[in-house]
Parts: sequence; C-alpha cells; structure tokens
Amino acid sequence: MYDYNTLELDKVLSMLSNFIITDYAKEKLLSFDYDYSYDEIVKRQKETKEAYDSIVKLSNLPISGLRPVLMPIKRSMQNGILRGNELLDIVKLIDISNGVIRYFKDLENIKLDNPTLNNYVANIVIPKALKSNISLAIGEDGEILDNASRELFTIRRSIKTLENRLKSKLNELLISHAKELTEGLIVQRNNRYCLPVKIEYKNTFKGIVHDISSSQTTAYIEPEAIIEITNSIDTFKAKEKHEEELILKSLSLLVANDGEVLINNLEILTILDIIFAKASMGLKYEYNEASVINEPKFNIKKCRHPLIEKDVCVPVDCNIGYKFDCIVITGPNTGGKTVLLKTIGLLHLMAYMGLMVPASLDSKFGYFDNILVDIGDEQSIEQSLSTFSSHMTKVIKILNNISFNSLVLLDELGSGTDPKEGASLAIAIIEYLKECGSKVIVSTHYSDLKTYAYTTDGIVNASVEFNSETYMPTYRLLIGIPGKSNAIEIAKKLGLSNKIIERSKLELENNSSESSELLSNLEKEMNDYKNKEKDLENNIRSYNFKVEELKREKLELVKKTDKIISDSKKEASKILENAKAEAQKLIDEIKNMSSENFKEHELINLKTKANNLKVDEAENEIFEQNFNVGDFVYIKSYQKYGSIKKIKNDKYTIGIGPFDMEFNKSDLTIAAKPKEEPKKVKKTKPEIYSTQADVGLSLDLRGKRAEEVNDMLDIYISKCLQAHFKEVTIIHGFGMGVVRKMVQEFLKKSPYVKSFRYGGEGEGLNGVTVVTLK
Repeated sequence: MYDYNTLELDKVLSMLSNFIITDYAKEKLLSFDYDYSYDEIVKRQKETKEAYDSIVKLSNLPISGLRPVLMPIKRSMQNGILRGNELLDIVKLIDISNGVIRYFKDLENIKLDNPTLNNYVANIVIPKALKSNISLAIGEDGEILDNASRELFTIRRSIKTLENRLKSKLNELLISHAKELTEGLIVQRNNRYCLPVKIEYKNTFKGIVHDISSSQTTAYIEPEAIIEITNSIDTFKAKEKHEEELILKSLSLLVANDGEVLINNLEILTILDIIFAKASMGLKYEYNEASVINEPKFNIKKCRHPLIEKDVCVPVDCNIGYKFDCIVITGPNTGGKTVLLKTIGLLHLMAYMGLMVPASLDSKFGYFDNILVDIGDEQSIEQSLSTFSSHMTKVIKILNNISFNSLVLLDELGSGTDPKEGASLAIAIIEYLKECGSKVIVSTHYSDLKTYAYTTDGIVNASVEFNSETYMPTYRLLIGIPGKSNAIEIAKKLGLSNKIIERSKLELENNSSESSELLSNLEKEMNDYKNKEKDLENNIRSYNFKVEELKREKLELVKKTDKIISDSKKEASKILENAKAEAQKLIDEIKNMSSENFKEHELINLKTKANNLKVDEAENEIFEQNFNVGDFVYIKSYQKYGSIKKIKNDKYTIGIGPFDMEFNKSDLTIAAKPKEEPKKVKKTKPEIYSTQADVGLSLDLRGKRAEEVNDMLDIYISKCLQAHFKEVTIIHGFGMGVVRKMVQEFLKKSPYVKSFRYGGEGEGLNGVTVVTLK
C-alpha cells in the first residue's frame, strides 16, 4: 500500500476517529484498505449519505456502551470459561444489536429509505435464548445468582444456615467466657473465626491457637465448639465454587455456540460505527457529499484543505482531463502551491474512503488507479541523501508504479540541482508521464518549464495569485497564467539595500534569454487579458445594476396594479352589499304576502327581480336565504309548494300535501303564505258537478313521476265522488313499489276512502289497488 501520510491523510483519520464510538472501529480504521473498485467507492458514498440523512432526520446510531467482547467470544470458542462480567458484556452486545435494528425500523416509520445500510442491518441476528440464559444466571455486578441452578440454591441456603449457627455459637461463647477474653470481639485469623483469649488462659481454653499478638498478651483461639461448623461451611463453599464453575462453563458453551453470530454482529456494528462517524464529521464541519465519476479527470470547485480553518482558507477551483492533462504551477514560496497539491490528492482519497469533502456540491472527483505523490523536502543524513536525491528517489518509485489512469502530484520537480539540468530532467519526466496517459500536476520555479508549458499541447501554465501591492499571496489558483518568483520585490519589502536591488534588476535584464522574453510577452498578454476581464466585470456589474433598477420599476408597477385591483374589489363589494340589501327587501316582501293580498303576476315579478340579482358568471343568487321551521317554500325541482317541518345537517324536511320529503337548501325558495282555511266541524263530500262520463273506473299511474301521483289521485278521487262511484281501481304496476307506496299512503289519509286492497285473481293482483269509496 502507498504511504499517503505526505498528504496528511493520517491527520484526517485522526479527526475521523474523534467521531467513532467503539474501540473496534478505531482499530479497524488504522488498517483501512485503500485499494478498491469504482463500485466500492460509489457504495461508500451512498452509505455516508444515508447515514447523514438518518442523523439529521432522527439521531445518531445508538451503539455507545459496547465493551471489548471479541477476545472473550473467541476464548469461549476454544473451550475457555468466561467470567460473570464478560458474560454481561456479551448481553450488552446483544442489546446494542437489538437497539440498532429498532433504530432502522424507526427510520422506516418516518419514510426514510436506507437500502445500502439496510443490507448490513438485515444480517444482524439476535440470539435471544443466550441473553435470557445469561440474564437469569448473572447479576448486574457480574455475580452468579442463587437461582442460576437448583444445586447452587441448595448449597448457598446450607451455607447461610451454618453461618447463622456459627454466629449464634460465637455470641454464646463471648458471654460465657467473657472473663477469659481480652475484649468482647470476634476476629478472623487464617480465614477462621477466633476469640481474643488472655494469654494466661491459653492452655485451659479449648480450641486451636491460630495466632498470638505481638505484645504476647492475647492468643487468638478458634473455639473447639465451632470447629465442626466451620469445617462444614468450608466444605459447602468448596461445593459452591465447583457449582459456580459448572454454571460459567455451561454459559460459556452457549456463547461459543452463538460465537459466529456474535462476531458477525460485532463486525456489522463496527462498520456502521465508521460509516456514521464519516457522516457526523461531515455534518460538524459542513462538508458536502463527494461525486466520483468513472473517468480519470476531475473538476473540483471551491475546495479547501480540511486541516486549515474554514475562515482563513481561500477556496480554490481546479480541473484536469478536460482541456489539458498536465498543469505546471509556478509562483513564489509560501504562495500555496504545496497546499494546493496536498488538497487535490487528499480530497480524492477522502472521497474514495466515503468521506464527505470540503468542496462545492457540484464538484466532480475523478477515479484514478493510483494517486502518486512527491511532496516535501525529506533529506536523509543517515542515507547521505541531498534534497535532489531525496526527490529523485521518490520520483523513480512513482515511475515504477505508474499506470494509464494515475494521478501524479510532484512538488518542486527537478529542484536541488543546476537549474538547466533540473529543468531538462523535469521536462523529460513530464513527457514520460504524458506518454503513459497519467494526469500530472507539477509545481516549479524554473522558467524553462513555463516556456515548455506555453508551447506544448495538453499542458497549461498556472500560478497562485500574488498581490503586487502587499507582496502577499492570495492563494487563488489562476489557470493559464504563469507565476513570478517575485524574489526581488520580496527582498526589497524585507529591507534589502536599494543599491543591491537595482544591481539585481540590471543583472536580470542582462541575463534574460529568449525564453524569458517570451514569458514577458506572455505575461503582458495575460495582463491585457486581466484588464479585459476587469472591463467585462465592470460591464456585468453595470448590467446587473440596470436589471435591479428594472426590477424596482416593475415592483412599483405591480404595487400600483395591486392598488387598482384592490379599489375595484372594494367598489364591487359595495355594489354587492347594495344588491344583497335589495334582495333581502324582496324576500321580506314575499314572506309577508298572503294568498289574499297578492296577484300571481306580482309574485312572478318579485321572483324574477330576485333571481336577476347575480354576482358571478355562474348566476348564483347574491342573497343568502335563511329558512326556519314553519316557513312556506317553493320546491324548484318539483315545482310544488310546502312548509318546512324539520331542519337537520343542511337537510330540509318539507311537508307536501300528505307526504314528507327531504331536500337540499339549494332546491328551496321562500314563497308567500297561503290563506288559512277555517276548520270545518263536519266533513262533507264535495259538491257534484261531473257525470260518470267524465271519468273511468280505473286510473293508470304506470310511468308517472312521483311528484305527479298525488295531484292525479286527488283529482281522480274527486271526480269519482262526483260520479257516485263506489269502487274504483288504481293501476300502479309492480316495479320498485314507489308509486304503490305513495298511492296507499294517500288512500290512508283521504277522508273519502272507506277501504282499499290489492287486486285479486283476474284483477291485476299486487299491480293494482282496489278502492272502496264512502
């Protein structure tokens, strides 16, 4: 693997490690593999983008608290026995794995799709039985619980019983032998309970002497009365330890059985930790997603070095592989040439690793087989290497690893030796790299390389901009413009004698070569270009000013137009209010009219006036009619009159003759109230003006509309009464039964009907109703 620390990649990885949660992920980062395919690069960028969106829309990945479990798992798989705390660490791994699964389910619930990351999560397996077995046997502090096994429970209960007996017996001895003791305490010597006996009672006090005080006044004696109990306790504690080992061995065997699953889960969590760390780093430093194209060329915009503070770093644009394949950068020292080379190489490596980058979102990074670098002066006293030798050793290594799709970054190529020889060697190396198809960026101070770049196709001069007034670099990259060393100007600013400055300028003029003159002409052309560029910028500013002025004028026109429209709306609103008032007046007149004080044509005129008051092209009435229960209304769709009996949910129940029907508000309009007829004490048959010849013995209602039925029945029954008919037939047909129902409802309420029935055989069955009149 190529050493990229010269590009300061190690420092970027150190930054990244600050966002990594687990130690495993930090270790894995140190062994990161830089050799990968284009598809792998695209996959890594997708992973980081999905993690970034997940953090923004939900939270960071919940994997904190993961303990070192890899070695314990592997030890269990080699028949090793794990301790209680190690088993609890295994449970923590299972819980974190489960938490990660829930985290991604929460992302699904908020409709965030993570297809790449979901491929990892889908391979996490939760060994629920293992967690349950460990949790039932191991306590929070790693101790083995009494209920871990029946045998352990029995042993510990026996130990507790014996210890209680032991304490009780010792307390009895403290009381009964108080005179023989130096103090009333129970002490331990050699893990055995003893009493502090006065030295003069040493031979008379029955028991085993375990120790004598340094003052020779106290003998620590284990009483004979408790020796058997203590021995029993020791026996049971040995059994307890044996049983605990069996339990730990059993649980360790369960861990070994799920070992592959646990290691796989740990590996997935480690990968996810690194992915989310990349996203967190990009989020904090406001980096953008890197777009990598499958071609050996790039167009990076507004890029900056990730290790330089954002506020002090000048964004730079750089591209290669479109119009040229090699860039020769010239300019003074400390101008930013080396930083630019490092930035280009480092940002490509960050993009390949799946990191977000400090560059514009529309930047395009190229896909190169190798990024080969020679940056910095690394002289070696031990190897007797000069600056030139150090550079040349690296260049030779680069040339041996070159490929058609390589990106080569060379700082101060050919430096450290005779300028003529160094320049010639640099040109030959660049030519070789071009023939190999590599993309090359070279920094140099040699004027011959400027001339070479100016006269050779596929190579372009560039410089890092230098402020001629302050003699300070601006760090902007100028493509197409070669740079000056500005050594004489810098020396003058630093205080070098004017006499020496003038002499150096004279020497420079005398030693100027044809190539120097060519470069001077080129610089003059470039200055002319820059002046034209400034004129263009001024014209653009003038144009933009005029555009802004036109926008302001347009805004004023819009404001005036809005005022005209607003005034028109107010005027229309006033007209509308007047129309509503007139309409309401007409409504009140209609409501107050009765059947005895209006003429039909007057009512028609009032209605016509009301309906002619329109407010829009749809001919909606401008007045709002408000109805109350008891109002007499006209039903437009049925062309009938009736009274409102009930209003519910914008539905109006209207009584039409003997029937109640439901209508919408839009079907109704206010009608004049009919004159109330005085109640008759006795119902009489209507006077007879007709003969039997005017009416038949049957009425056929088939095909008639519902609204026609009642009127036809009313007229027919009246005529039958006039004709002195006793029995008639109403033909309504079978159908859906609507007309039949209306007929029978009418007959039930009619005071002139004695009875009615369906037709019999030969009469029409249920298709007719036979009516007997009074």
